[in-house]
Amino acid sequence: MRTITLTFLFITLLSASNIQAQKIYSSNQFKLIFSTAPNLSRGGQSIASPIRFTAFFNYSTFLNLDLTKNLGLSIGLEVKNIGLITKDSIFRTKHRAYAIGVPIYLRIGNMDKRWYFLAGAQYDYLFAYKEKVFVNDAKIKRHGYNNVTPFIPSVFLGFRSKSGTSISVHYMLRNFFSTDYRFKDPTQDNAPFSQGYNNSQLLYFTIGFMGDLDKKKAKKAAPDPESQEVYSRNH
Repeated sequence: MRTITLTFLFITLLSASNIQAQKIYSSNQFKLIFSTAPNLSRGGQSIASPIRFTAFFNYSTFLNLDLTKNLGLSIGLEVKNIGLITKDSIFRTKHRAYAIGVPIYLRIGNMDKRWYFLAGAQYDYLFAYKEKVFVNDAKIKRHGYNNVTPFIPSVFLGFRSKSGTSISVHYMLRNFFSTDYRFKDPTQDNAPFSQGYNNSQLLYFTIGFMGDLDKKKAKKAAPDPESQEVYSRNH
């Protein structure tokens, strides 16, 4: 519902703004993600969640609308590798899922020079969950189908520099793990399932690079002033 409302707002602003075509452009982004679950617990006890780093595959594409020289609006589509690490006295476990998301955000800064602060919201669909349990030097891989919350909204803040470098911080508003998730000791065949995790909302930071596709094309297509001068003198 939130995504539908934000999308409707974007379309309304696009229709009402009467913006010239050259102020609408696309961009893409590759980024690194550092994630954790700072309030993670199980059975009333806190569980450590070391920072998880991932570089593949995190890609976003955006449609950008410059409302004024200092204000812009963007909507995008992205795919990312998101998850967390849990660690207790016995096991270290890596949990990951892929997510397809729709981010919508407001940009405040210098739209011509392409540097700005941003604030927005996003809705993600999580799929392809996998976990790796490390026991001493052994690694055990397991897959699950009902282990993560499928639809998760989030909010974020960020900054993009003139060079295209971007940073952002995101907070998921729902638990990463579903209420059906249970952990089982992989070293024992008849081990009982333990309690699930509580407070598994992810906090993650990104560092990336964003390139404006249409801006690059415009630069490439721009005629060379010196060539024009030579042509005018010869004709």
